[in-house]
Amino acid sequence: MKPLASLPPLHWILFAAATMSLGWGLRGYIGGGPLGAMIPGSMIGLVLALLLRLDTASTARLMAFAAVGIGFGGDMTYGQTVGLSFHPETFHWAILGFTIKGGVWGMLGGAIMGLALAPPSGRKLVGTLAVLLGVTWLGWKFINDPKLIYFSNPLDKPRPEIWAGLTLGTLALVALHGAHVRRFALCGLVGGAVGFPLGASFQVWGHAATGPAFTDWWKVMEFTFGALLGASYAWAAWGVEPVTERNVVKEKETGLLPSLTAAALAVTIILFLIPYFERIHLRFSFTVAGALLLLLATRSANVAREVGLTVTCCAFFIDLYEGRPWTDYWLAVGLIAVATLAVAWFVHRERCPVALLLFIMWTAVADSLLKSYLPGPRVATHAVQAAFVILAVVCTLYVRRFARESGQGLAPGAGSDRITA
Repeated sequence: MKPLASLPPLHWILFAAATMSLGWGLRGYIGGGPLGAMIPGSMIGLVLALLLRLDTASTARLMAFAAVGIGFGGDMTYGQTVGLSFHPETFHWAILGFTIKGGVWGMLGGAIMGLALAPPSGRKLVGTLAVLLGVTWLGWKFINDPKLIYFSNPLDKPRPEIWAGLTLGTLALVALHGAHVRRFALCGLVGGAVGFPLGASFQVWGHAATGPAFTDWWKVMEFTFGALLGASYAWAAWGVEPVTERNVVKEKETGLLPSLTAAALAVTIILFLIPYFERIHLRFSFTVAGALLLLLATRSANVAREVGLTVTCCAFFIDLYEGRPWTDYWLAVGLIAVATLAVAWFVHRERCPVALLLFIMWTAVADSLLKSYLPGPRVATHAVQAAFVILAVVCTLYVRRFARESGQGLAPGAGSDRITA
């Protein structure tokens, strides 16, 4: 019997679609890039863990792998592709670019989630990530770098692309692993290849229809992409069968100090390693950093939670200051450090996917409200903020409904002992 089989798959799809739509909208506003993409990644990982009634160790692993896996696609550039879509003579070329980029984004994120649900041995994971990095480099160097097929603007500050490298790297990863990886990769491919070009088309058609009367069509694109990608992952999860109770994997515990040390190491990787690789013009900088984060996440469930949640929160705390430099730099650094430490402490204590999902969701929404309404030029409309709050309320209602169905409460450590193989 499938987990939560009393609820039809439509409810799974609506829950996941609403949550990832919210996460993707927040990503475009309080994050951006691969670190911002960890927001919808961590959220969809927790949603799927709740739907599948995973045990606490598997929940932590899926959250971390989903955050990093969705983050991988954030290395791709698409701003100039949006610009091309507004010109009739390049519209279809741009939509083709969105189809490819959205497809590989969803496929790679799904493949990494599949790895979390059917975890390989440590040695095989190292080998898998080495293959991913090596093949990604080959695709980047021989297809993207010489711009053999190019979906940005070649005439106005051309941007380096990485979609071909990530496509080949993902195909190599899928070839190395079994049914879970293939299922999630395929569903993610379909969701991304439909959602991204559809959202981009909505943006073009909406601008033409409304003109200056409504200016948030970029956000409509993000909401659309997130919703369809989330729905595709929910469909993939619906087909995953739980294993028998005797195959349950127990959580590996770590103390507070090792957990906080791991959080500090993970934050250090994203703060220093990614900028270093960007300085040497390595386009897939987060892919390298993300591979290290995945290896770190396999150390224990506590460490995996720090990778999936603490790193994500730290990234949008930093973005808040960069978008709203409301105080002295060093004071801001101290406040960000204290806030990140508080998150790391909470994440160390909390294991329930319900509490973790509500925490990341409402913390991100609060961050977006602060970014919009702190003193200074307003950078988002009231309509966008209202959409975030409404979606968060809808997701919260779904969270509570599924928590009741699965028997998971808000107490630390609450949850089922079932996992997928």
